[in-house]
Amino acid sequence: MRPADRAAARSAAQLRGGAPRRTAWTARLLALAALLRVLAPGAARAQLPDLADLSAQYMPGAALEDPRPTRAQVTSYEASVNVPVPLGEKTFLIPGAVYHVEAISYADALPGFDQLRAFHSVDVSVLFVQLLPRDWSLSLRVAPGLAGDFEGFDGGLARISALGLVTHTLSEQLVLGGGALASFSFGTFLPLPAAYVDWTPTPYFRLEAFLPGFATAKLLFSDRVELGLRADLAGNAYAVRDARVAGAWPCAAQPADDPATEPDERVARPERCVDHIAYSVATAGVTLGVRAFGTVWLTAQAGHSLFRRFEPMNADDDGIPGEGQSIPNVLFFRAGATWRIPKT
Repeated sequence: MRPADRAAARSAAQLRGGAPRRTAWTARLLALAALLRVLAPGAARAQLPDLADLSAQYMPGAALEDPRPTRAQVTSYEASVNVPVPLGEKTFLIPGAVYHVEAISYADALPGFDQLRAFHSVDVSVLFVQLLPRDWSLSLRVAPGLAGDFEGFDGGLARISALGLVTHTLSEQLVLGGGALASFSFGTFLPLPAAYVDWTPTPYFRLEAFLPGFATAKLLFSDRVELGLRADLAGNAYAVRDARVAGAWPCAAQPADDPATEPDERVARPERCVDHIAYSVATAGVTLGVRAFGTVWLTAQAGHSLFRRFEPMNADDDGIPGEGQSIPNVLFFRAGATWRIPKT
């Protein structure tokens, strides 16, 4: 039996309890933060988003709760591009795309442990921005996409997300906004309220937050250097189609049963089969931005994770009892390059 199956067998009695559903609901809410990667950057400001953005994030290896002593190390990469298309003096349509990958490496893995190496997501978005009278603006964005290990493709990888936000410029120093975001994936619809604030009391300081996604406070130096603090909540839900999972028990019945284990492996257990994984992470740290040339900025952030968890889910989008794990928090480093739209 695989190490993950031993944890499943130990917790089989929990199948009839309510705790797994509560844990799964929490994991899905945290995974909804994945929308912010696609939706927040442009729509939150109710203006044109960045033309392009590249970033990479490294986190050192950390021990998994089960199976010990396996350690997992995660490196994330992301690329996005947007193409503003003016439809009028106060109307814009901005198609865009985002690709994100979580690359995982393992150390001290036990024999039989399924080492899932990479999870990908691709989202194609359309943002509509309408500037309204009296300093109001409306942003609407929809983003269909795919998310999974990309070892196989079916309808279960598809998802769609949307954001609606209204903002009001109260003064040259303060912009407030509110709205909602939602997603539909793996058979579950999740709505969530959203709030935005952009406060620049002086030319040298800016506070910006899009809740529940990120918050940042920056010192500004002559439009060439930005130094500040930033906190992020991010995550995703990825379909698992790897044959080592889909073709093994409990996803598929086996020709013979292992007498040394309690479950009958000749009978599949769909409720315990991993169909997708919800991964969530919260981070906070110091951020630095330097304008390299034109409107191209180089950025770096160093800090510490505050929360990390992955939750295996079955095809009904329910958490699998005993399989969710909190991952130890570690230091992280993030670097990127952003091509911003020139100020007008």
